[in-house]
Amino acid sequence: MKKKLLFRADGNSETGLGHLYRLFALVEMLKNDYEFVFISKHSSTTSVIPNNYPIQLIPKDISLNNEPAWLNSKFKANQHIIIADGYQFISSYQKQIKNLGFDLIYIDDLYKEHMYADIVINHSPNLDTSTYKSENYTQFALGTKYALLRPLFLAEAKNHPKNKNIDVAFVCFGGSDKYNLSFTATQALLENEIFKTIYVVLGAAYQHKEIFNLALNNNKIKIIQNASEAKMVEIMKQSNFAISPASTILYELCCVKMLILSGYYVANQKNIYNQLSMDNVIYKGSNFSKYSKSDFTIQINKIINDQHSFEKLKQQKKLFDGRNKNRFLGLVNKLNITFIKANKEHVKQVYKWSNDDLVRKNSYNSTKIEYDSHVLWFHKKIKDEKVLFLILLINDKPSGIVRFEINNKKTTIGILISKMYRGQGLASEILKKSAIKYFSHYDYPIFAYIKKKNTASIKSFINAKYILYKEEVVNNIESYIYKLEKNV
Repeated sequence: MKKKLLFRADGNSETGLGHLYRLFALVEMLKNDYEFVFISKHSSTTSVIPNNYPIQLIPKDISLNNEPAWLNSKFKANQHIIIADGYQFISSYQKQIKNLGFDLIYIDDLYKEHMYADIVINHSPNLDTSTYKSENYTQFALGTKYALLRPLFLAEAKNHPKNKNIDVAFVCFGGSDKYNLSFTATQALLENEIFKTIYVVLGAAYQHKEIFNLALNNNKIKIIQNASEAKMVEIMKQSNFAISPASTILYELCCVKMLILSGYYVANQKNIYNQLSMDNVIYKGSNFSKYSKSDFTIQINKIINDQHSFEKLKQQKKLFDGRNKNRFLGLVNKLNITFIKANKEHVKQVYKWSNDDLVRKNSYNSTKIEYDSHVLWFHKKIKDEKVLFLILLINDKPSGIVRFEINNKKTTIGILISKMYRGQGLASEILKKSAIKYFSHYDYPIFAYIKKKNTASIKSFINAKYILYKEEVVNNIESYIYKLEKNV
């Protein structure tokens, strides 16, 4: 059964728009693979939600406590995965969602709640699972490799940094900028003649007036409002110096790569700020909520005179590799792994998978398979009572095979994943779930034979709780044999 995604977030001038924009980034990464609905409250600034998103607004009379039941009345739990981003989705909310039968992915900033979600994403740097309290089934996706970034920024992340002269500034303080720091920072930038252009990006919830009056009297200032993703990338690429808080906008700036003065003014920004400061990625601005024009001026002058600024750009490149989309797709796909028994209709698909270059390389017999011999082999295997031949389904689509062969109370496993799903971190989850299916029928231990050079496969089996049994030379190839016992 194919599943759909329910993206759930709120945002307005009072609470800010960060949760909405983060989910927009995730929508863009997943929308080509999954159907979805974006769900928000009536009080949200819905004008920022892209017009091509299917939207469902929660009625005003539905409280947070009643929301899970309302979602269940609109969407079948066994057909939907909820992806929620917001401080309001606390332990009790998560528990209700799970009790109703939904799969739940939760995007977290504060690591305060006990987690009932199936998967918790926190893109703050240098976190580990010991930070959290959770259910034993909860999995974690932590660190900047899970940064919620839009596709064009992920593309920029793959580029190498270049040393640039400082002459174009970029200023952005999020959707509402409640301290009006855009105005204060721009005043400070205007004091330095080195800046020929100052881009000031304002969010949809920005309600202050001073920056507009300042821009009327100074043609250096270019005010940008409601900028598209493409527009944001364009102006960032023209810039070489930025002032922004330690939020998602900071990650986007790091992808483009430039000198950045960053700080914080809300709690969820502080950990990102501290870690990126320690990693020498940004210039330290500390608590922006207390900043005056002179504070910005002092910091700007320090940065302009820094002789080692290029080191910051190199560190930015290390944090963001641009492969986030595959990782997020893997997280969602992990929740959609099922199996069916192979039948004669799968013969051509299995043949195509088996002759893939990487599959042949990692096999003990790397020779290309002839179709006629494959057909004979395949039909023999699916009829053999001592073979459990499973077709892997990812969101109901055939995506690989797992085969268990029993011989003298000893079972060997073979696994193959379609190249369409490689690089998503799925192998260990496939191994875990296929083992559960196997052990529901058999008690014999499972043995995996792996070439020593196949480090990716070794890692997957270890993560699936297989234990190194022994080393052996197989077909003149040095190999490891890993073992999994029932109830391990």
